[in-house]
Amino acid sequence: MDFPFPYTLEPAEFVKRPNRFLAHLRKDGKIIKAHVPDPGRLKELLIPNARVMVRHNPGPQRKTDWTLTLVRKDSVWVCVNTTIPNTFVGKLLLNQHLPEFEEFTEVKAEVTHGNSRFDFRMKNHRSSYWLEVKSVSLVHQKVGLFPDAPTTRGTRHLKHLSLIKKEGSRAGVLFMVQRSDAEKFAPNWITDPDFSEALVKAVATGVEIAVYTSEVTPGGISLGRKIPYDLDTEYPLPEME
Repeated sequence: MDFPFPYTLEPAEFVKRPNRFLAHLRKDGKIIKAHVPDPGRLKELLIPNARVMVRHNPGPQRKTDWTLTLVRKDSVWVCVNTTIPNTFVGKLLLNQHLPEFEEFTEVKAEVTHGNSRFDFRMKNHRSSYWLEVKSVSLVHQKVGLFPDAPTTRGTRHLKHLSLIKKEGSRAGVLFMVQRSDAEKFAPNWITDPDFSEALVKAVATGVEIAVYTSEVTPGGISLGRKIPYDLDTEYPLPEME
């Protein structure tokens, strides 16, 4: 299933990132400021002169007129707008294009359970399923790694999903790799051992995992391949200059 972007992206080059949510880019010979939706480190992606694609969407409540959306890494485009995969996954679920969840006919986004808000709650006549979606942008030596920065929120989600599972509902995490060059997924033990340990414990309680790659182009995104995962091995990180 394809998800064409409902807007046109324009090319630019990365210059620098003064803070987590702001990037300076070079476009048509001028420096522009763009919002960075992904709060991760992205150090292996946002390097000087990297090719990027941006969306022009000014508004009265915005501090910038542009949004950083894609980054070119070697031979692939990588989506760095974390709102896109959730919207895409929602469409996949509603159209029953993910085999793991095709039995669920009712899909609701952004649902609260206790003090946590999860991306989706699905239902059928037999059971309910709570699903959290995690966007993976870091790939090194064909291994997709998450997170690329410590995430206490992600760790809290995993612990809460374990509680939901113990209460009798199904629960899972869908890792969407926002690029096509990963062949395996693993938690990022080096960067966030707390999240990685929580993921292992969550799976031991019955929380389910699925991992898919994405085919990303400046025109849109489509579902790639289902890939295996390895929760126990500590995989290396790319060296930063």
